[in-house]
Amino acid sequence: MRRQPVQQRGAATVSAILDACASLLNEYDYDDITTARIVDVAGVPIGSFYQYFPDKRSVVHALALRGMETYLREVEELFAADLIADTWREAMTQVVAVYMRMLVEVPGFGRVRFSDMLDSHRLDSSVDQYELMAERLAEMFVNRFGAHGDVPVVLTFRIAVQTADALFKLAERVDENDRAHVVGTANELLTGMLGAVLDRPQSP
Repeated sequence: MRRQPVQQRGAATVSAILDACASLLNEYDYDDITTARIVDVAGVPIGSFYQYFPDKRSVVHALALRGMETYLREVEELFAADLIADTWREAMTQVVAVYMRMLVEVPGFGRVRFSDMLDSHRLDSSVDQYELMAERLAEMFVNRFGAHGDVPVVLTFRIAVQTADALFKLAERVDENDRAHVVGTANELLTGMLGAVLDRPQSP
């Protein structure tokens, strides 16, 4: 973004632009979306758009970051309100459930989640959203369940996040009858990866 809104009116303008972009991404390919289309759907002047964003790519990137922050905020609320499960495996299932629900309920979330690519268009190579996601999730899980062994924690979570993202994207593309198998496979892989960090060693 060119600048962050400091007043409520500016924040509402930015939110309208992001919502409009999310709605368009659900209907059109990236190349078919223009700034003119975004401002038309958002109902804001083109000057207001350029006041906050230099181009449509920056809007998509901001939308991806908003989706990531929304997801992490919901997960953090589960931990903070002590609504998270007693075991890390059950907690992982809850975290995945939040993600899957957002795919259905949040416009644009399925198109621009935590990856740095959208329809082969690079968003912002200076910000690794997988790394940000991994750091926050690792912190929450380790604070709650502890870390065991000498496997690199954040790197393991980063691998898990990228693997899950790839498989859940695949789940959206396969036949509905095969979707449960893909999601189940993702959960098995996540359990194996995170177990190296979160499983307590067996007593001799």
